[in-house]
Amino acid sequence: MYTYIILATMDKALKNELIVKYRQSIAERYDFDKLKDDPKLPKGFTRETIDELRDFFLDNLYSAPKKREKLDAAFTQLETYVAHPTKIWGLLGNMVSAIFEFGTHFPAAIKIGLASLRTHTSARQFEEMLLQGAHDKGYTAPMTDEQFYDAMATIPTENLHSFVNDLVELFGAITDEVMLQKTISILNGVLGRMKEKKNLYGSADIDAIQLGVDILTEGDKLLGKLTPKMKKDLINYVSQLELQFIESLHGAPKKKKKK
Repeated sequence: MYTYIILATMDKALKNELIVKYRQSIAERYDFDKLKDDPKLPKGFTRETIDELRDFFLDNLYSAPKKREKLDAAFTQLETYVAHPTKIWGLLGNMVSAIFEFGTHFPAAIKIGLASLRTHTSARQFEEMLLQGAHDKGYTAPMTDEQFYDAMATIPTENLHSFVNDLVELFGAITDEVMLQKTISILNGVLGRMKEKKNLYGSADIDAIQLGVDILTEGDKLLGKLTPKMKKDLINYVSQLELQFIESLHGAPKKKKKK
């Protein structure tokens, strides 16, 4: 039992280390000072645009370890909503009554909500693969940058591409502001009914849907100020940066630059 506790503690420390390292890699990828001379940087993308994009990732999709423990149960619960979207429909009654209440946009709006949930669960699955890669390499916390990128490189390319595709799908889903607002309204309706039926839905269920609301609300803040063309450019640029990052993992190991 004592050995199990020690191993669990070490495993948690390693996972937290990997999360911190991955967050650092995001901050580096979306550093405006490094991107400002990139010829592929879309016109009109200022420091503020890139900083807000970086913060959206770090605050909503890849939060710091200290915020994660409370959300772990919610992340697990999210998977059930992705696999069984009828759990949400059940809260709204049958499809006909839901369409009557929320309008004919209801089915499309649910797809947007599920895209946000899928991105969260995809991020958790990615972290588990990263943790397994670190285990397979025999790494422990603290890790060097080289060890982190080495662990990243153990994740199959198709899984990394799938991870990026889920991210791009989310951005694509939230570019329609009218539909996005409808989705937020629907999920808030789901939350209200969950809270009325606490004998059926626990805090993990509520937290799971709240995560969807939060990410869509923040996504609306991020994209709401952009023109339609800039929204499309942002999606393409995010996809480009993430795919470049994947390709770089199979090149020379990355080492931390000396100051």
